[in-house]
Amino acid sequence: MQKASRRSTRSRISKACDRCRRQKLKCDSVRPCVLCTRAGHKCETTTASRRRVSEYQAPATPAASAGSDTPQVLPRRASEDHQQYATGTSAIGFARQVYNEEETGRTLTEAAVPGDVGMVGADNSLWGLKETPMPPTTVMLALINAYFDRMQWFILVLHEPSFREMAQPIISQHQWQRRDLGAVMTVLAVAVISLQSVLPDADWPGHILLSRHSIDAQDLLNKFLTEIRSRVLDILEDRRIEGVQVCLLLCCYYMFHSSPNMAWTTCGMAFRAAYALNLQETSTSSLPSIANETRSRCWNQIIVSDTFCSILYGRPASLPSANVRHLQLVDDLGFDHSLLSNLSVENSDGITSRAPFHVLKTDVYAIAREILIRFRRLDLTSGIEEQNLEAIIRITEESNALLTDWWKAVPRLYDFDYWKADGRWETVEGQLQTLPPQARQQVETIYLQAAVLQLTYDGMVIQANRPLLERRINRLTSSRAIMDAMHRALDRATAAALRISRVPVHTLKNHFAIAVVSMTKFTAGVILCIPPTVKPLTATAHEAKDGVVRIIRASRSLKSHDRIARQTEQLLTELLKVTTQREISHALADNIETNCPSDTRLTGSGVDGPSNDSLSAGRSRIIHGPAAQAAVDPVQGTWDTDYNAPPAVMGPYDFLPAQAFQQLDDTFGAFGESMFNLVPDDQNSTWNWGRTFP
Repeated sequence: MQKASRRSTRSRISKACDRCRRQKLKCDSVRPCVLCTRAGHKCETTTASRRRVSEYQAPATPAASAGSDTPQVLPRRASEDHQQYATGTSAIGFARQVYNEEETGRTLTEAAVPGDVGMVGADNSLWGLKETPMPPTTVMLALINAYFDRMQWFILVLHEPSFREMAQPIISQHQWQRRDLGAVMTVLAVAVISLQSVLPDADWPGHILLSRHSIDAQDLLNKFLTEIRSRVLDILEDRRIEGVQVCLLLCCYYMFHSSPNMAWTTCGMAFRAAYALNLQETSTSSLPSIANETRSRCWNQIIVSDTFCSILYGRPASLPSANVRHLQLVDDLGFDHSLLSNLSVENSDGITSRAPFHVLKTDVYAIAREILIRFRRLDLTSGIEEQNLEAIIRITEESNALLTDWWKAVPRLYDFDYWKADGRWETVEGQLQTLPPQARQQVETIYLQAAVLQLTYDGMVIQANRPLLERRINRLTSSRAIMDAMHRALDRATAAALRISRVPVHTLKNHFAIAVVSMTKFTAGVILCIPPTVKPLTATAHEAKDGVVRIIRASRSLKSHDRIARQTEQLLTELLKVTTQREISHALADNIETNCPSDTRLTGSGVDGPSNDSLSAGRSRIIHGPAAQAAVDPVQGTWDTDYNAPPAVMGPYDFLPAQAFQQLDDTFGAFGESMFNLVPDDQNSTWNWGRTFP
């Protein structure tokens, strides 16, 4: 008892002030308390009673109060009814809440916790370029003009009026403050893209200007690039939109003209910088602004770049979502609608801006991204071949439906078939010669954008059908439904490749887009080398070879402008020779037991009986005599096969597309690894010809 009586009792106040209670601090009994006085805050105490209610407590209902016999339902957690997800929570945010920095105005965690931004650009000392002085203003203006003529219509990451306003004082100086670093590097990145675009164009007027100032274009490009690389980490540290723009432009340059490995890295840097700026979130402001418009343009391009890299490198996409932004501020993308009326362009849907192209292109890449994710989620390790094929077929059909729906929504003005019909573009092109250069460029840009949309769509169709074409099928055990799906996929891919082969790419030779176009042409050429092997000496095979020849000739005309076009001409020429030889061999293979691989042998029940169009189209018709000896010069020669000769033997076999893919590895050699299969032995790579699904 004595021990109990000696125990000191601590005095407790009845209620702490609001600020101390919120921060869980020891408050005083007097008001204002000492802590509020020191912090300079008003000391207040809420008088309303605060009862603690359990999150599991069920609300009282009238039935329960009245003693109803209705059984009580087990109460649910309140969070099950009102789930709120914190989208921006972070360790640094939690630390700031603990230290109450927002209310106290103190900065205890600034640059002290990993993930904090720190002090950005506090050093305003003057700095200059290390590799080369800034060229004369006239030279830089010419390069900026070339960028907006040759790049802006294709890849949209800048707002032209605001960029020109920002660039004007930058290019007229040789020293800048630290806070100008992002702006200066963006100007240099724009100049790099321009120089790469104009280097092979001997007709560009700026070459005279460069010569007048004794500037070598290639040397200037290299020095600008070195300057950007030396400061790219500083740009990213600043956490500004310029960091995203510079990385995206560097990725474009490295992807097609320098180092694919660096392209992958800089693309990832752009994604990280975008997330740091929260570009994935839509602005809450309903009023258009330059800042929000630039954010939307950069985010859309990130969707395109991420999907393109996923296709090219065969690696998972980096973006968890792909919400495409609709552009609002389009003052730099508009054109005079009355101009089209004067050029006999009808049914243009009242479009007065080139913004729909950029949104449509991003939309189709977002669809392609979803298609890639669906294929990647497949579990093909179960060992049950039939189920694996059915899953691939289902995704292939769904993917084609998504792409078809997108194509139906393309406005007539951006439908390339509309421009080709009835010689419409030839007529308009003649009328454009009488117009001022600016008006002529607006209409030409729409035509180029329509062509790129057609190429992009057909390229995605090929990608959607390739996983099924590359799958090896045992024809002895596969059902008719599987074989029909295989032929549908081949027909779709072949039709898309033929459309690609007919797009006149010479109009794009002086634009940055030519590299992407050349890569799409190469893919189409590879697909068109399959029908002659699968369906030898048929009209389909003949049309496919014609398409390959068109692509080879187009690539030959562009080889001085683009290295991918030069490589495409060489590879497809060799591949066409191999394809022609294999076509003849398959057409003359009258003994399936000795001439066909075991996984392609068919019993009579495999093709006999009622057949559909896709199966009958795949049957080979063997022709003996002179027709069987047909040979071709891949580019200059003519096809002498007699397609009216009477059929000698109806081949009881169909060679499968997977067999055609097998020959590509030997033909391509190291080229596939250097341009398309950038990661050798990567089993996830969609460019591992014939090995995507082992």
